Formats: sequence, structure tokens, C-alpha cells
Amino acid sequence: MYFSYDADSKTVSLLDEGTNLLLEEYADLASLCEKLQVSVTVDPSVNTLTISKTGNNCRIVCREAAHYFRELNYLLHHSREDFERQETPFFEKNGFMLDCSRNAVSTPETVKKLIRILAKAGMNQLLLYTEDTYEVPGLPYFGTYRGRYSQEELRQLDAYAQNFGIELVPCIQTLAHLRNALKWPMGQDLKDNADILMVGSEKVYAFLEQLLCSLKDCFSSRNIHIGMDEALMLGLGNYLRENGYRESSLLIREHSQRVLEICRRLGWKPMMWSDMYITSNNGKGYYDVDENTDTSSWTKPDDGLGLVYWDYYNLDRNVYRNMLRVHKELSSRTIFAGGIWNWNGIAPNYGKAFQCTRSALQECQSQGISEVFATGWMDNGAETPIAAIYPGLILFAALCFQENPSEEEVSQLFTDCIDARLEDFYLLDNFDALFQGTGKNLSADNPSKYLLYQDPMLGMFDYHIQGMDTQTYYGNLADKLAKCQETSSKYADFFRFYESFAQVLSQKADLGIHLKKAYDTKNLSTLQKICTEVIPNILENLQHMHLLREKLWMADAKPFGYELMDIKLSGVKTRLESTARRVSSYVNGDLDRLEELEQTRLPYWTADVKYPHDTKVELRENLWSKIVSGCDLIDTV
Repeated sequence: MYFSYDADSKTVSLLDEGTNLLLEEYADLASLCEKLQVSVTVDPSVNTLTISKTGNNCRIVCREAAHYFRELNYLLHHSREDFERQETPFFEKNGFMLDCSRNAVSTPETVKKLIRILAKAGMNQLLLYTEDTYEVPGLPYFGTYRGRYSQEELRQLDAYAQNFGIELVPCIQTLAHLRNALKWPMGQDLKDNADILMVGSEKVYAFLEQLLCSLKDCFSSRNIHIGMDEALMLGLGNYLRENGYRESSLLIREHSQRVLEICRRLGWKPMMWSDMYITSNNGKGYYDVDENTDTSSWTKPDDGLGLVYWDYYNLDRNVYRNMLRVHKELSSRTIFAGGIWNWNGIAPNYGKAFQCTRSALQECQSQGISEVFATGWMDNGAETPIAAIYPGLILFAALCFQENPSEEEVSQLFTDCIDARLEDFYLLDNFDALFQGTGKNLSADNPSKYLLYQDPMLGMFDYHIQGMDTQTYYGNLADKLAKCQETSSKYADFFRFYESFAQVLSQKADLGIHLKKAYDTKNLSTLQKICTEVIPNILENLQHMHLLREKLWMADAKPFGYELMDIKLSGVKTRLESTARRVSSYVNGDLDRLEELEQTRLPYWTADVKYPHDTKVELRENLWSKIVSGCDLIDTV
């Protein structure tokens, strides 16, 4: 391929480097384009992106580097066709926030791969969410044993992102969500409570300046996300004892002012999550804002502090319309953050992600919001492999350039950027669609997680799956996932993991029900079969699942944090083995009763959600510590 660039010298240098990296990744496709002459114009005043190809001549006109790579990727994947297409980017900034704080810190190579995917999709920001997983000179406990990024790693990632016109943005916490940092000796003089910093403390502001200074030389961007969300107990711990009660709206205002002053002094342009400003002003929930709410008397942040409206939940565009209005009244810089629902448990919830994302971004398009990004949280220990983010991410990217892209258009963009089939990935939605059906799990049930982890002798969730044929459901899903290893071969291990997961669930999901029924009816032959055939088969599939999860983790993330994933899956194995021993002892006459199986199976939620239940009711439990036992994992003191 032969390229000619019409752009400033710095842009040309970056385009050339990024182009070489992309062509290196797609060497097979590039070989088909050897004779192509590609003329590229990068003009910041251009509103419409244009790519056309006739024969061996191709022309690309775009506004910025990231958009160029979107068009180049399209060319590589459609080089055998002649075409002309135009697109209008709706947003100045369109990005993705990668969670590197829920135990899985993505390796630099994984982040680089993600940067290339973002470039192929035309996205121009990558936000790294790091609560305490970045190096701060002079603070050895900050991020220790957590796989934190070194300053050199951050510099290298920043430089790599620039090659594709992507802005790498630090996202940290400067108020709450700091439990992992504050649990060490360094946190004793800094905290209001276990998770929140002491507002007003000079030691706290010296600490925060140290954090902000440590990042300044690692990122070329001057944008920074300073967190400050979900500080629900703000001012109610050590602060209350030392200063008395003060309203949280005043505390968040004073704290954000102090942090903003530090940011200004260091040259940072900060944004923060908006929920504390909303909830402290209305005295209700984040989304409980009436359409006629008057915000004129509300406490507002200082000018220069952007407010990030995060919403992963609502389907109704009217909710987004009203919330965006409120945010615009509070701040001159409103940023929207959506969610791609990779955090539903162990499997993603694409149905909810797709419906919420369409409603949200179509309203952002309508209201002229200039900055948007998607979030990929790794709740409860990053149980979901990182590749599960891709469908939600690609839909989000499509809506940044098209008002209402069709399923076919999203599917094609997915194939072009991810090198796999969207329909294969979408099968993962079935894991938690047990009650409602594919794409319809809008209440975010996550049965695949609690049916994997629940103790078979306790059956704490069995009440809610009575009458369901989970064996056939998950068995059929396993068969479908086995075929994906060929049709989306670059992700064979990913689909092998989920195939094994489905195989485990096909026999373990209702194991407790079969145990209880056989015990109650004194059916010793069935109990014996469970011990000698069913449980060993589950253990075999679980072993495959466990080893594949380890393989995926070590390929995607630093090893720190996997020890907890290891413990969780090993716990399932250990309790299955214990169950077989206990039940065998009963069958053999060594025990005259099994107290666990005599326990009445009560509803975990409410008695009226025995299947079939009202689909608006959320049958969701995402905390492993609550799933595995009715006893307390953490002793009180």
C-alpha cells in the first residue's frame, strides 16, 4: 500500500507509525492491498468523514487521527470492493473506561490490543480506572500486592495510544472507593471511614497532591477523572466525631473545591462522577429527579469541574433527557458515561447493555453532548474475561457515528474490529437469561453465578429454580458454544471456558434440588448415583473451566488478584467433594441423618418469586461472600 498524507508533520508521523502497527496486525489483509494508492487528508474543520475506493485508488478525508484508523480498518476488511461512504461523528470525545481496580489489572499488551480495537472503531479516548493500581513514589503501600502500573508502563501506554490518535486519560479516586489503599498503616490518618477520605484534613490534601503529581509526567493528556462517587457515608465516621454533623452537600462542595485547586495548580482539567452532587441536593436516589425539579438553589460545583452523568440502567429516553437537563444546569461541562454490562456476574448481559446504550446515546446525540464514554466494570473480582466487553463496546462505537445503526451494521463493525462473529458472542447472554429469555434480562438476574457458587448441601437459591429444566437449558448452550470455537477461532479458549461453564451448570444448577428430593424420599440409589456419577462429572468439567479461566486471566491481566478467583473456583470443587463424602457416609449407614438436607429451602428473596415470577423482580446476587454460605465469612469485632 502507498500512502500520501495531507496533515501537519506531527500528525503525519503518528499516522505513519499507527498505520504500520495496524498493517502488521493485519498482514494477511495488507497483502491483498499491495497496489492500493491511499490519499489521506486530516482536516480539523471537516465535519463529515469520507472514504471512497475505485479500483486501486482510495481517498480518506477525516477530522482527526482516530477517525482515520476507523476508515483504514474498513478499507482493509473491504479492499476487494469499490465503495463510497460518509459518516458524521456525533461527539468530540468518545471513549471507553477500562476497570483496572477490581483485582484484574490488564497487562500492557492487553491494553495495547484494546487501543488498536478502539482505533479500528474510531474511538479517541481510553480512560484507565485505577483506584490504587498505579505507582506513587514515596507511597510503597499504595497498590502493593495489587499489580499496580509502574510509571514507566503508563508512559509507554500513553505513547502507544498517541500513535492511533487516542488520548489516554487517568481515572483515579480522590474521596471514596479507597478501601484497598486505606487499609494499610498509611491510611490511619487519612480516613473518615474504611472507604472514604477525611474531608478538610490537610494531610488528605497533601496525600492527594502526591497522587496527582505522580501522574503528571506519565500522561500527555491534561484531562483527568477524579472520581468522588458513591461516598454514601461521607462525614459520618471520624469526621462526625471530630467536627460534628454537616450536610453532605456542603462537604462535597468544599472537598471538590480543594481538589480542583490542586488540579489547577498542577495543570489538570478534572471531571468527577456527579452522583454526590445529585443525591446530596435532592435527598433521594441518583435517578429520583422529577422532571419539574428546580435546581436553581442546589449546591453546584465550581466552573472548570466537569460532571460525569453515569447511567447503565434506564431504558426510557425521557430519563436521560431529564438527567442531562439537570446536569447542564449544574455544570457547563457535562460528560455522559454508559455501561456495557460485562459485570453481571461471570457472564455478560448484552440485552440490557444494548437497549440502555441505544436509548442513552440517541438522547446524547439529540442534546448535543460532546463527550461520552462507555464503562466496563469488573465487579466482585473480575470474574468475567475481558473479551466479554467487545459487543457492548462496538455497539457504543457504532452509535457515536450513526444515529440508529441496524443489527447488520453493528454485526459487520464487530467482525471488522474484533475478528469474530457477534452472534457467537451474543450466546453468552443466555447464561443469565434463564428466567426471561435471550436479550430480555432487563432486571439483570444472574443465576449462572449463584448456581455455580451456591453450596449443594444448602441449596440457598434452589427455591427460585423449582420447575426449571436447567439441565437441558445449559446443556444446549454448551453445545452451541462448542461450535463457536471454530466460527470465532481467534477466541477459541474464551469459548472453551464458557462451554465448560455451561457444562458445569447443566448438572450443578439443580444438584441441590435432586439431593434434597432424594434425601426426603430416602431414595438411596439416587443419592449413590449422585455421589458416584453426577458429582465426578461436574468435577471433571469444573476442572476444565478452572484451568481455562486461569489461562485467560494470565493472558489478559497481571497475576495479582487471580488468587481470589482461584479460591472461589477451588471452593466449588472442595464443597462438591465434601458433599460426595457426606452423602456417601449417609448412604453407607455411617450417618443416620444429614442436617443440611433437612433444612427447609426458604426463598432467598421473597416467596412470590418462585418460577415463573414477575420478570420485573430482580433475582440478582453478585457478592460471592453472600452466595457461598448462610454464615458470615468475615468475623465481626
